[in-house]
Amino acid sequence: MIDKLITKYNYPTYSINYIKDIKYYSLNENINTPSVTSILRHTNNQLNSSFFNTKITKSMEIGDLMHSYLEEYIYGRDNKQVDSKNFSLAKILAKIVIDNLIVNFDEIWGSEVSVSYKDQYAGTIDLIGIINKKLCIIDYKSSYKKKSVEELENHFLQCAAYAIAHDWQFNTHVDSIIIFQVVRDGSFEQNIVNKRELDIYKEKWFDKLGKFNVKMAKEND
Repeated sequence: MIDKLITKYNYPTYSINYIKDIKYYSLNENINTPSVTSILRHTNNQLNSSFFNTKITKSMEIGDLMHSYLEEYIYGRDNKQVDSKNFSLAKILAKIVIDNLIVNFDEIWGSEVSVSYKDQYAGTIDLIGIINKKLCIIDYKSSYKKKSVEELENHFLQCAAYAIAHDWQFNTHVDSIIIFQVVRDGSFEQNIVNKRELDIYKEKWFDKLGKFNVKMAKEND
């Protein structure tokens, strides 16, 4: 466990299931809520976007391995991944995140933590904690090239949904979100969304959520 990690909240653990092509989090035995990514996928016109690619690719495997490595690092657990070419690359990318992001945190509240908003949706936050005296939600991404702000739109919406959920569930006030992009060539970029911009993304997210609910109601009618 790294010394920046503190037990601020008792984050829940939700089981995951799939109904048709929608991912659900089971909040309890009676309540299944759709995932944030499923809601975005079903309300987005650009279904060919890499954000919604559900086919497991080498790039996705490296990203998953990087996330796993970072989670084990933060909690001080031994990483039990089988050594491979993909894992070696994922470890290199993870260390870039550690050296250029995680070391800058004042406090880390959790890694890969699940949150939910009422019984409307749920998701998993990559990293949350205090950085530069602000409560911040982090989403880290690995890719072959840096994405533009426009290409990161759904990631901003995703984090805005998580911010709403965390604030509601734990009575907090998330100040900002960061999309931390790490590229295969070793470069990286931080895309920071401040409080004012975050409020705009929250409005956009609620619009998406409303459209999703209408769509599901029509399909179940």
